[in-house]
Amino acid sequence: MSNQRVVSASTLVWTPVEIYDPDGGKYILWPHLPCVESPVELRPGLNPINLAFLASSEDLWRWKEEEIENEANPGAHVAAASASGTTLGRYLSDLLGLGLHDVRIPDPEPMRLLNDHGGAKIFPLEPSSDDLGWADLMVRHAEQASKASTFLGLISTGRRWRKLRTSSISRLDHHDAIDPEVGAAAASAAAWWAEEQRSWTKELTQERDLRIASRLRGAMRSVREGESDSEILVPIHQARLNEIAEALSTWPECEDCKEGGA
Repeated sequence: MSNQRVVSASTLVWTPVEIYDPDGGKYILWPHLPCVESPVELRPGLNPINLAFLASSEDLWRWKEEEIENEANPGAHVAAASASGTTLGRYLSDLLGLGLHDVRIPDPEPMRLLNDHGGAKIFPLEPSSDDLGWADLMVRHAEQASKASTFLGLISTGRRWRKLRTSSISRLDHHDAIDPEVGAAAASAAAWWAEEQRSWTKELTQERDLRIASRLRGAMRSVREGESDSEILVPIHQARLNEIAEALSTWPECEDCKEGGA
């Protein structure tokens, strides 16, 4: 993977963004789309490398359970989510309408890395449910979400979604491996993320992202203790990549981040 600068927050990139920690080590932020497989040309190699997921240890366990359930009943999770009336359901309906192959829950790209990690260290970047500070943040977000979910906001979702999806097309970076269907899926994924973030204020978003960045730096500190050439691969939804890169680049204090979820 070649070195790459952090791009404009408005750009939806397809190639990894590499960020070097001032205390040593390299973060590889790898963009992918939710619920669909990435083109083979864009996938990172599976050489032993440390992995960090934007998920909690409970989430990693849940992904494994969902994978088992999906093998027993293929497509059941996607069908249920598509009919849920949520923004995720709207996104999945877009994917199915595009005819993309093998739309899946759990997210196939993080699962591929989780299943094929080859003994690499795995770090969950979201705190567990018993973390009081994280629980308080989630409560404050829930209160904000309740205020934001007005009837007027709900009935305007369809029109807003179409505008967000259309405006996202011009933000897509060009890549030869991306066909029109995957490009359209990326626009829908950006619309989905924008809708999900409507209930997050700027202050809550900053608090959340800085906490994740602090834990990522803590993971790197742990990796540096046993490796001279330290790297951490972070699979991340394309639409979210730049905000996490921005939070990480402020170099918040390290927070201990234990391995888990293997």
